Amino acid sequence: MREMCKVIQDADLKYQNIYVVGDIHGCYSLLMKELADLKFNFEQDLLISVGDIVDKGPQSYECLELIDKKWFTMVRGNHEELCIQGNYNSYFRKIHEKYGGEWFYALEDNTRSQIVAQLKKLPIMLELHTHRKKIGILHGDMRLDNWDALKAHVEMKNSEVSNTFLSYADVLWGRSRIKNKEDYGIVQNIDEIYLGHTVVETMLKLNNCFFIDTGAYQSNNLTLVKLDF
Repeated sequence: MREMCKVIQDADLKYQNIYVVGDIHGCYSLLMKELADLKFNFEQDLLISVGDIVDKGPQSYECLELIDKKWFTMVRGNHEELCIQGNYNSYFRKIHEKYGGEWFYALEDNTRSQIVAQLKKLPIMLELHTHRKKIGILHGDMRLDNWDALKAHVEMKNSEVSNTFLSYADVLWGRSRIKNKEDYGIVQNIDEIYLGHTVVETMLKLNNCFFIDTGAYQSNNLTLVKLDF
C-alpha cells in the first residue's frame, strides 16, 4: 500500500547536504545546470522536489527519470495527479491538455500506464527528521495549522468525511494560505514546511511556510533551497 506521508529519519546522518527544489515543470536541463552550479554531490546529497516535475516545459519525460535516482525524492503535485486521473477520465484529460499535458497523451498507451503506475507510488507529504528539526514538504497548501492533524486527515482521506477529503485536495490543489495570509498562523508540530504550486517572484516566507515555485518554465528561474538542519 502506498504511503501518504513518507518519513526520512536521521536525514542529517544520511546526507551531506539536502536541497528542496520548486516546481520543475519539464525544465530538466535547467535543473541540471543549477545542480552543477551548486556543485551538487550525487553520491552524498539529496534533492527533494515539491512536486510538478512534469508538463509545461519541454522535457517532462526526462524529468520522470529523476524518480528512480537515489539522490532524488519528491511528493506528488497536481500535475502528477492529472497524469493519473487523465489517463482514465476524459474530464481530467481535457484539463490536463489545457495546462501543458499534451505530451502525455502523445505517448503509447502502455507507456502512459507505466508512468501512471510510477506516479501512484509517490507520497502526498514528506517529513524529514534531523537531530534538531522536523521539516515538512508538500505541493499545494494546508488550511490546518497543525502538521500532525493534516497527516492524520491525509492518511484517512475519505470522500464521506468532508474535512479529510478537503485536506487531501488542499495538499495537491490548494492556495488558501498564500491568498489569505492574515487568516493563518504558524503551523504547529513542524519546524519548517516547503511548498510549491503557486508561483511567486522569489521565495515567500509566511510564518514557518516557504513557497518556492518561481515559475521556472516561464521565468527560467528555478529555486533550490539548501536546508539548514
